[in-house]
Amino acid sequence: DEKTDDETSNEQEEEEEDETVPLLEEELTDEDWKLLSTIIQQSEQMISSSSSSSSDDSLVVSKAMEQILIPTLPQMSPRLTLKLRKAADGVFGDEGGDGNAVTEAQRMQLVTVGKVLVRVLDEGLKSGKELLSTLLDAGEVRKLDGEIGKALREGRLDMAFFTVLNMNIGDAADEAKEIQGEATNEDAAAFSTPVEGGEDATGATRYQILKHIYTRCQEEVEKSVSPGTGLLNKLLRTEVDAIRQNQLRHYLVPEVNTITAADGSEIKLKGAKALVPPGDLLKALGDAVRQVRTVEKAGGTDPVTAAGLVESCRQVAIEARLVIGEGYGAEDEIFKKFEDGLQPVFRPSSAESEYIQGSS
Repeated sequence: DEKTDDETSNEQEEEEEDETVPLLEEELTDEDWKLLSTIIQQSEQMISSSSSSSSDDSLVVSKAMEQILIPTLPQMSPRLTLKLRKAADGVFGDEGGDGNAVTEAQRMQLVTVGKVLVRVLDEGLKSGKELLSTLLDAGEVRKLDGEIGKALREGRLDMAFFTVLNMNIGDAADEAKEIQGEATNEDAAAFSTPVEGGEDATGATRYQILKHIYTRCQEEVEKSVSPGTGLLNKLLRTEVDAIRQNQLRHYLVPEVNTITAADGSEIKLKGAKALVPPGDLLKALGDAVRQVRTVEKAGGTDPVTAAGLVESCRQVAIEARLVIGEGYGAEDEIFKKFEDGLQPVFRPSSAESEYIQGSS
């Protein structure tokens, strides 16, 4: 069929619009765009508050954004990460796709953050990726533990490594959920067939392995920090209330030793000490809250995430206070010092407190 001049003209205009503003092949959510804008805004704030005198503005922007981007990576959806990687190469979606058109401002955001992301992932996190690959290739528990211990001694269990590890855990969790969802359809029998070794599918197996690596790495890191900080990390990582209560009693309350007298009565021996003095946990709680607020002030995390971390610490403090009160007694000086020490951390009397504003 021959096309009219109007139809031909309309098609040409649509093609020109497609070339001018490429289409996203998968629509980003409002949360994705909000996170993108937050990264850029926090980078600009960091630049304006710094005293850098570099003549290369692009380098300053890139460095500032890199500092904001690294701790934000675990919050990014795989969808957003993929879009940013493609945007760095000038690819915004398949022409004629069903996604929403990208505005010029949004395209600039994607390109700006995408280029920094590519450098961070390919260069800044290279050591983390290499270490994770080594741990995954260990093959057996004893060899894995040896590699983790070696990495700790070499100082490689750093932010780059844990960022890579957390991103992989998130991806593996998504894979496991997809497999579980697919197992409910007509082909459920195929997915429920056990694989060699007794595991269900590669997604779930990968998730379990990565979680085991995460736990072992955290345990090794905790050995190198103060007892209070190590206990706090352990408590924050424990999701089951009953287990957390047992941990608090085990570490914070001295074990009661008794001997049996000739008449059969029991005599309590004094002088026993707690594995972790309550004062050490108190210091760790204060340091943690201060660090969270400092990172928030520097733009390294958003207020919602910071508030969530502080609330987690507050819950640990509440549970620890109850356990210490039961173990030592409400009139014991150790309990009173712990209780009084929590006040400035979680109920500061001044808006200028370091537990609100962070360290300068």
